[in-house]
Amino acid sequence: MFLHIVGARPNFPKVKPLMEEMRKNNIPQKLLHTGQHYDYLMSKVFFNELDIPVPDFHLEGIVGKTHAEQTGNMMIELEKAFESLKPKGIIVYGDINSTLSASLAAVKLHIPIIHIESGLRSFDRKMPEEINRILVDHMSNYLFCIDSASVDNLKNEGITDGVHLSGNLMIDTLRMMDLEDNPSDSVLMTLHRPSNVDNKNKLFKILNDVNLLNEKVLFPAHPRVSKMIDNQQFNNIKVIEPMSYKDFVKNLKNCKYAISDSGGVQCESSVLNTPLITLRDSSEHPDTIEFGTNTLCLDSSEIKNIKLKYSNYSPKNWDGKSAKRIVEVIDGLL
Repeated sequence: MFLHIVGARPNFPKVKPLMEEMRKNNIPQKLLHTGQHYDYLMSKVFFNELDIPVPDFHLEGIVGKTHAEQTGNMMIELEKAFESLKPKGIIVYGDINSTLSASLAAVKLHIPIIHIESGLRSFDRKMPEEINRILVDHMSNYLFCIDSASVDNLKNEGITDGVHLSGNLMIDTLRMMDLEDNPSDSVLMTLHRPSNVDNKNKLFKILNDVNLLNEKVLFPAHPRVSKMIDNQQFNNIKVIEPMSYKDFVKNLKNCKYAISDSGGVQCESSVLNTPLITLRDSSEHPDTIEFGTNTLCLDSSEIKNIKLKYSNYSPKNWDGKSAKRIVEVIDGLL
């Protein structure tokens, strides 16, 4: 039995196509949710909307104000689960704390680790996700990369065994969706990176700069960001609850342009040919900058000066068949 480990919003669109393909191939699997994102709008709504199976196991009481507390609490509970379930391997996704915690617990129990989205690098070690990516890749036995740049990154770090260019599972899910063309004059914005939202002064600088653009901005805010905004009103920004995945992708496809600090949105916007301004000084998806619709912008006051980009971005293996390629490898492990 293979055990999928998920815990936060970015994982859910990736686990859906892989679980479906494994089920079609009669590969035994179970799903464990760490509870890292426990809010309905950040978790359960995705399972309902994307028709992801209800998790077989759900860790309770995983709370922690710091990365160390959260990671440590999850490691303790995941180790217990692994010792009880004895999975043939665990499948972890991306770069969240759940992925790091599961990998640390598994490697010490000599349980093989299958890492989806291996090799992504922003080369910015101030980002907690960058540390998670590097550590998980160096613990993993099977590493599935979304693009050739990720394969090269791993090679540069001395990792070549078990590396596969599979494509992007998130794009598998995107290509399953029926997205209508319904162009809007609104701008879509998302923010969640600690560097942008943990400091109230930095967050409000971004919001004030965006407000001055005189665009109609739709801002589905992460719950902890909503608390910081605390009902503050902006003339041109409409703050709403987090969107479901389908609603978000529909809005991303049809908006005038998007502003974000997300990694996944860099991929989705380029595939959907939606101009994106990424409020960061580095990216783990450099191809979306060179060939896609993505532009980096560290200072939000400079957004008004950015020339929007359009592109027919279609990397090799972003063809909706990533899950099939991954399952071909997993099937050989049985």
